[in-house]
Amino acid sequence: MSLPALVYKADPRDNVGTALASLTEGIEYPVYEEGKGVVGRIRPIVPVPRWHKIALEEIDEGVGILKFGHVIGVSVRNIEAGFLVHITNVLLDDAFDLTQVLKNGFVLGTTLSRLEKGDIVRVGVNLRPTHYLFKHLRTRTKIGVAAAPVPEGGTLRIGNMIEPPPGIRISERYIRLVKDFYRFLRASFVDFTRVQV
Repeated sequence: MSLPALVYKADPRDNVGTALASLTEGIEYPVYEEGKGVVGRIRPIVPVPRWHKIALEEIDEGVGILKFGHVIGVSVRNIEAGFLVHITNVLLDDAFDLTQVLKNGFVLGTTLSRLEKGDIVRVGVNLRPTHYLFKHLRTRTKIGVAAAPVPEGGTLRIGNMIEPPPGIRISERYIRLVKDFYRFLRASFVDFTRVQV
């Protein structure tokens, strides 16, 4: 499944979005905001690889990087709109908890029947998908396993599934490696300006 060439913005407060496909410098792309649809356009001023963040507005040095409506880090230099937001210009915030963000966000759809812990979640069987990435899936497509009971007509989020959809799965090992890497950078063993994307 190839995703559309657009920038995904999870929350109206976000000042960064995620590239769902590799973005070419100088070409204008739509910005899709969760729950609203296309809310604007952005022109990358550098190439932005798939799944990387792009600045949706100018972000001054020392300003919080907002993603999912949460501060995930702070800019270490001025970042122009359309620029790649990456380890070369952002320090992650130790207080940022991806697990909590997942519990609070990423609505996938509405349950068609009560889900019990351990139930397989299938499109059209017990879930009406509302997230645009999952609306096209065929009936009976498995997207996960319920981690807790969800009432009929309830909201299914990634945070209440044991097995998130492919492509959004979280690797605890990867998260730990990233956190360790940022601790290493903060200890000044590496000059931030020399870290290459």
